[in-house]
Amino acid sequence: INAEYMGHFLSVYFFSQPNCPTQMTESLKSFLAGWAGGVGNLAIGHPFDTVKTRLQDMPIPKPGEKPMYTGALDVVRKAFRSEGPFALYKGVAGPFWGIGPVFALYFLAYDSAERNLRRLRGKPSTQPLNLMEVMICGGFTGLVGTSILAPAELIKIRQQTAAARGGASTFVGTIQSIVKEKGVRGLYTGSLATLARDMPGSMCWFGAYEITKQSICTDPSKPTALQALFAGGCGGFGMWFCAMPMDTIKTRIQASRTGQPISWLGCARDIFAQSGVKGFFRGFTPIIIRAFPANGACFACKEMAQNGLDSLF
Repeated sequence: INAEYMGHFLSVYFFSQPNCPTQMTESLKSFLAGWAGGVGNLAIGHPFDTVKTRLQDMPIPKPGEKPMYTGALDVVRKAFRSEGPFALYKGVAGPFWGIGPVFALYFLAYDSAERNLRRLRGKPSTQPLNLMEVMICGGFTGLVGTSILAPAELIKIRQQTAAARGGASTFVGTIQSIVKEKGVRGLYTGSLATLARDMPGSMCWFGAYEITKQSICTDPSKPTALQALFAGGCGGFGMWFCAMPMDTIKTRIQASRTGQPISWLGCARDIFAQSGVKGFFRGFTPIIIRAFPANGACFACKEMAQNGLDSLF
C-alpha cells in the first residue's frame, strides 16, 4: 500500500467536497470508524478465512486417492499439527495493512455516496434509503475498495496456501516471490475477479445490513452495539450467499503459481468439470460460520466508533 498515494487521495477527496470543513469532518469520521470496523472483522474472521481458502485451493484427488482435507475440521487439525497454534492466522499481515484502509474507504465511500444521493433526491437524513438506493451506494464501495484489497488478498492467499503449494510463506517473502515472478503488476493478479466479487457482494452486504437495521431499530441511524452486531451478521450472510462462487474463482486465480494468466471462464469451466456446481461453494461451511461474528463485529465496531467520534466532534 502506497502511503503517499493514500494521503494524496484523501486530501483531494476531503477538500474537494462541498461545504468544507463540515463535509471534511464527516468524511474523516466515516474513514476512521470504517478502519475500526475493518480491524474488528479481521480479528474475528481471519482463521475462518484461512480454512475456507485451503479448502478452495485443495487439489482434486485422482481416482483411488484420498483428498488432502476431508472437511473444515480436518484443515484445522492438520494446520495445528504441522504449523503450530497460530497456523490459522497465517497471511494476516497482508490484510492487516490492507483491511483497515479498505474498510475505511468502504464506509467513507458508502457514507459519501449516501449523502450525495440524498442531496440529489432531496431526501432528509431522517428518511431511510430504500433497498435499491442502499445497493447503489454499496456497489460503489466495492469499486473503491478493490484497488487496495486485491493486492492484500493476493498476498494473503499465497501465504495461506504456501504449505500445500510450496513457496515463501512470510509476508515479505511472498511479496518478493510475486514481484520476481510477474513484476510489480503481478501484485494486482486477480483484480478484476476481486471487483466482480466485491461490487455485487457489497451491494448485498450493505443491503442486508440496512434492511435488518430498519426492521429492528427504533432509530436505524443510531443502532445499539447489539443491534449493529445482529444486523452486521445478517449483512455477512447476504454478502457471502451472493459472492461465494466468484470468490472461489478468484481464489483459484490468485493461488495459481504457474506464471500463466488464468481467465475467469477457463477457471470456472475447470471447477465445474471437476466438481460440478458444488465446486463453486467449496469452503462455504467455514465462511458462512465466520460471516455472522466477523461482520457483526465489523459493523458493531464501526457504529460504536462513529458514535464516539460524533460525540467528540
